[in-house]
This record gives sequence, structure tokens and C-alpha cells, in this order.
Amino acid sequence: MDLDKVLITTVVGSFPGKPNKKSMMSSYYEKEDPYLDSLREAVNAQVDAGIELVSDGQTRGGMIEIFAEGLKGFRIKEKIEIISDIEHIEPITLEDIKETRSIIPASTGLKGIITGPWTIVNSVEDQHYDSKMDAVLDTTEALKKEAEILAEYCDVIQIDEPYFSVEFPDYGEECIEKITDLDTKTALHVCGDIEHIVEELVEMEIDILDHEFAANPHLYEVFKDLSFDQRVAVGVVTTRPDTEEIEEIKDNINRAYDIFGPKTMIDPDCGLKNLKKETARNKLENMVIARNVVLNERNRKIRS
Repeated sequence: MDLDKVLITTVVGSFPGKPNKKSMMSSYYEKEDPYLDSLREAVNAQVDAGIELVSDGQTRGGMIEIFAEGLKGFRIKEKIEIISDIEHIEPITLEDIKETRSIIPASTGLKGIITGPWTIVNSVEDQHYDSKMDAVLDTTEALKKEAEILAEYCDVIQIDEPYFSVEFPDYGEECIEKITDLDTKTALHVCGDIEHIVEELVEMEIDILDHEFAANPHLYEVFKDLSFDQRVAVGVVTTRPDTEEIEEIKDNINRAYDIFGPKTMIDPDCGLKNLKKETARNKLENMVIARNVVLNERNRKIRS
């Protein structure tokens, strides 16, 4: 897809949906993947809403569980634990990425989502490593292999590091740049209030920075006087259960464009997994409508 397009619409990643009990039981006896229907529903909802850079919806589980289940070194019981050296054994989300690619229009872009090593390690109980840094560095090496595999099929590889907004380690930049040392475009999503680490984020060799501007509007002022090369994916709708009106979303988009100009991309603040399906769809639909209105209004001003 054309990633230089003005005001590209995208998503952070997750979308509500999982197999019901009947599908799970049926899949057990018929040896079918019960998650394919929820994946297809999530992807089609994005496409139908007009999203131009979609994800697979991450409907198989939480952002930590998906990767803890796929990497060697983790054990999942009542909680997730590290019990041995973390290694990448086989592709984790590749089949879902392939399925997504097969059902989206040729003009629609695809984003591969990988939960970052700092967030993974801080979200589990480590019973193996002597230091958190060793656990994070091994997780980084494992996720690097996953990123290289997904890059063959995706237009963008996005690393999700929500825990950066809580604490940013001295080796955080090193880890992200190791994973994203790819020929494919790369993105870093950090939700929450990132005011205290913005200068570190803009120094990273990443193509797209993705943040929660709708919930943290003061970030516009934080970014306003900075000089940087990355595109910015601006959250213009929140993850709250209410659906924003089109005029409110328009105001957010215009504010973003006034600051970031052609660098602006738009998406929700974060994943929509915890919302009702109808609410998630409505948010995406209103976001696309608002974007189209903004583009039309700005084009008319240029022509006049």
C-alpha cells in the first residue's frame, strides 16, 4: 500500500471477538481452528469500516499470552512464568497473518503486531533469570526472529510497548531497534502518558510513532516544538465504551494535522478488544467518516 498517503487510517491491533463454546467444542471433534471465524470477523469489520492499514485483530488471546504461548521458556498455568531460557522455536502469528492477507483487498495494508520484550517480561513472573535485563535481551532476540518472518507478509511491523510509559530502561532503545532492523516499515506503539519519554522515543530509528492523544491531549503540546522524522499515528478516539461523535473526531484530526501535517496517521488510542463489537465497529466507522470529511474540507480550501 501507499504508506505516504495523507491521513492513513489504521488500528493499534486488537479487536473484540473470540470463539463461542459451541465453536470450541466443534473444533475439538472436527480438528478445525476455532479462531479463524473470529479472525475473519475482526478483519472484515476493519475493512468494511474503511480502515486502510489493518491488523489480524489479535483475537486468539491477550497481548502477553499470545507470545508467551509461542516462545520457549514460558509456562502458563494460573499465571505466566519464565522457567527457562527464552527462545523462538517456530512462527507464532504467521498463519493468522497469512489468513488476513488472503482476505483483505490488494489495496489494503497489513500490520503485524508484536508485543515488546520490556512489556512481556514486566507482565510475567520470572523464576529463571538472575536479572530482568537478561530476560529482556533474550526475549528481544526471540522476537527479532518473529519480526523477520512477519516482515515477508506485512507492510508494517508494530512493536507494542505499553510498559514504556511506566518505566523506560536504559537498554529500551537498543531492544526496539534490534527487533525493527528490517526492510519493512516499522512502528512503535506506547500508550498512556508518554510526556516524560518523548525525547527518547523520537530518537529511535522507527518509521511510525503511535500514541494515545485522545486520552492525553496535552501530548500535542509536548510534540509541538520537537523536530523529528517519524510519521505519527495519532489516537483520535478513545477506548472508552461511548462512541465519539464525528465532529469531535474531526476536531482531533484537524488538531493533529495542524501540528504533524502530512506525517499524520490516525487510529484509536489503543486496542479495542475490551469493547462490545458494535461499539468497536462504530468507533472505526466514525473515525473513517471524520477523516474523509477533513480531507474533503482541506482539499476545497486548497482549490479555492
